[in-house]
Amino acid sequence: MNPRAVALKSLVAVVAVAWLGACGRPPSAPAAAEPAASEPARSAAQPATPQATTPAEAVHRQTPPATLDHVLPGALAPDTGPAQLRALFGAEQVEISDHLPGAEGEEFRGVIVYPKDSTLRAYLYFQDAQRLRGLSSVVVREPDSRWRLDNGVSMGMRLAELVRLNGKPIRFSGLDWDYGGAITDWNGGRLAAKDGDPVIRHARLDRNAQTSTAQDAYPSGDSEFSSDDQRYPQQGELLSVGELRVSFPGEDDL
Repeated sequence: MNPRAVALKSLVAVVAVAWLGACGRPPSAPAAAEPAASEPARSAAQPATPQATTPAEAVHRQTPPATLDHVLPGALAPDTGPAQLRALFGAEQVEISDHLPGAEGEEFRGVIVYPKDSTLRAYLYFQDAQRLRGLSSVVVREPDSRWRLDNGVSMGMRLAELVRLNGKPIRFSGLDWDYGGAITDWNGGRLAAKDGDPVIRHARLDRNAQTSTAQDAYPSGDSEFSSDDQRYPQQGELLSVGELRVSFPGEDDL
């Protein structure tokens, strides 16, 4: 592999899994206030006040809030751990697994949310994989996923549409290898990282599943290409977003 290919692979690997993070801190429960000594006793006819949900009950709720919006990063942060995930999505929607997929056949310990629902499934990786502390990245890979990035990028978005949203050409690695399709440079467009924002929003391109085409119709191999490359006039329609990812810094970096 030539030096440029090695450098590109290193760049894309860093973008692909940002193993940054910090230890999670579960929120402390507020102390319950004691009634005033002068408060009169409640009569038998007076309806009882419903008891507040305890933190433990909130963590083990079986259904997520109806208002939950599946946008990344959303409510997720470096200190989000399994307990907070159960509170957000419901206990039955949070699965701890030792087999989260990685590049080149690697597997990692982490969390899968909505493991049985392809439209909402997401993979969460941690800096401390054994204790599941320090959320480092969240990855969405399902073609029919309802998750989207908060900058407007969604699964299945065509390269041509992505370029229009960005306002400038996009550079990415060639397809058909482990780090293929990773966007390496937004060229200062609207989708580029904003100054002072430590969270990285990333998308990876893939060939449209519905399209059967010759391999030379789109860029492939471990080199870097541009969305305005005249050698591939159809790539804007042949390529689309096949993966979404957000990567978090360590808590101390926020």
